[in-house]
Amino acid sequence: MVNIRLSAQNNLQYYLSAALRNSPAIKENQSSIQIIRLDRQLNNAEFSLPQVSLTANYLFAPYFNNNELVTTAPQPTAIGYDASVTNGGLYSAQVNLSKNIFNSGLTNAYDMQTGLQITSTEHAIQTVKHNLEKDITDQYILTYQAEELYYLSEALIDTVRQQLDLTRALMLRGLAKQSDYLLLKVELANQEIASLEALSSYKTNLYELNTSCGITDTALVELTHADLKKRDPVNESNFLRKYSIDSMLIVSRQKVLETKYLPQLSIFANAGLNAVELTGIQRKFGISAGLNFSYPIFDGGQRNITRQQSAVSADILGLQKVNQRVTIQNKKNETSSQLSALSRNMNAINGQIKDYEQIIRLSRSELRQGQLTMIEFITILRNFLDLKKTEIQTYTNYQQAINQFNYWNW
Repeated sequence: MVNIRLSAQNNLQYYLSAALRNSPAIKENQSSIQIIRLDRQLNNAEFSLPQVSLTANYLFAPYFNNNELVTTAPQPTAIGYDASVTNGGLYSAQVNLSKNIFNSGLTNAYDMQTGLQITSTEHAIQTVKHNLEKDITDQYILTYQAEELYYLSEALIDTVRQQLDLTRALMLRGLAKQSDYLLLKVELANQEIASLEALSSYKTNLYELNTSCGITDTALVELTHADLKKRDPVNESNFLRKYSIDSMLIVSRQKVLETKYLPQLSIFANAGLNAVELTGIQRKFGISAGLNFSYPIFDGGQRNITRQQSAVSADILGLQKVNQRVTIQNKKNETSSQLSALSRNMNAINGQIKDYEQIIRLSRSELRQGQLTMIEFITILRNFLDLKKTEIQTYTNYQQAINQFNYWNW
């Protein structure tokens, strides 16, 4: 038989740390936060910092049937564009500067939005971590259960093997029947098969646990007892915080939409060359500056429509929040009830196990004295095995119920 009682041990925290470290969802959200922060810098560069550019233009507009190919005063018989349109050409090379002013409302709206987006993504990371904690803990509990069932099979094999050796010695001395020896031998083979199945189940659960945590190690290790504890009830659920953040995001998006209704004022200036003909072009360098102002008057009532959309979205969030609050409370009540029932079951099972352990000790003595048949003894062992399996399953359910309660109590 393969024995998995190795010196290496891993606990629940080891797997939780690995899962958080290797989670692609967490890394993706962390990258999203970096992108949002860069978006904030982009908004600041666009709306708060001056924009400087260099432009250069050359326009060639010739006249045919004219003394000069390029001129601002063509003859009446000349063929070409109207001089008032082209000015005969264009020579331009300028440095331009523009900057929005009095736009604090716009920058504040975008800063508020990006700040809330970061908060929302950070909460998403916390939610991913919380979900991972529950899923990994559930899988750890199942793996630990499979490990305990394997150990139980091994312990029963040791018990049957000891009884087999004793029966064989008695049989050789004519104090035990050969049929009893053969019955024990068959039972030992059955338990060895069951042990192999239990070991296979343990391996499957362990590999699933490793996969969920992003661990590539295939070594068989011994898991330590998790021993989860029920956490104290929280005043306000973190699940509900999402709806508060989303509600503020709706408000911030509406503020950004309404920034287009704010008066816009910007200054501009340029310096450089600006000429329509080559003659005296060395004296056509200069500067200019000005203001641009805009204020929307009417857009078909789009502002009112977007406000209605935001109000509907906020109402939907409110309904979802109420429904989630009810769900959370019901889940906590359900798991609390399960924990009470499972606790009573475990106490009853523990009492039965103590009685059965006493029965087994007495049965061995009765078996040696011929007061108990081998079939009856094997039946007692099997019943004890079933009871121990029930104990392991009940405790597994108890730990999972605690994990479920702690999940909703967040």
